Amino acid sequence: MMQHLDTSLITAFVERWQPDTNTFHMPFGEMSILLHDVHHILRILVEGELMRDDPHPDLLKLDMHDLVRVPVDGPVGGKWKSKWFLNGGIHAEGLLVRGREMKIRDLEVQTYLFVLLGSTLFVDKSRDRLRPAINVFLKDQRRVAGYAWGAAALAYLYRQLRMATRVGSKSICGCLTLLQAWIYEYFPLFRPSQIL
Repeated sequence: MMQHLDTSLITAFVERWQPDTNTFHMPFGEMSILLHDVHHILRILVEGELMRDDPHPDLLKLDMHDLVRVPVDGPVGGKWKSKWFLNGGIHAEGLLVRGREMKIRDLEVQTYLFVLLGSTLFVDKSRDRLRPAINVFLKDQRRVAGYAWGAAALAYLYRQLRMATRVGSKSICGCLTLLQAWIYEYFPLFRPSQIL
């Protein structure tokens, strides 16, 4: 799913990330991905309605029930119990199939947006599960365009970079396309060669 990513390059930059300052420490100074960069690289809103993080688990349970139209048990011990949920996240491919099966236009759009955002801006380490908290912001489709998705994606990437710098961490998630494009923008030497 992530064949376009240069994992060696991303790993090298993760090793230079300083979680205390949210910056990459380079031999010549510090650099960071800014909202300006997010807007110009991804072309998504960085201004708009802010998104709160991690709603109450009972609210997530109700939202997931409304979305997939099946009973949802959980979270129990931090895990959701349902065929739609795997290890704390909702299965992306199963959600798309369920969205098409329901034949309710608003729910089809909501499931598509959920999978789109969860597999591009808010990617988790599994690469095939989605964070249920994203769905809370998709219920009212009139408000979706007004959210500061870029700011949320950058905050999520910062959090994932911080976690990736911990001892014992073996991988990173988040909007790695943004990270790699930012590296290419500011460090042209690392860009892949273009064959004309």
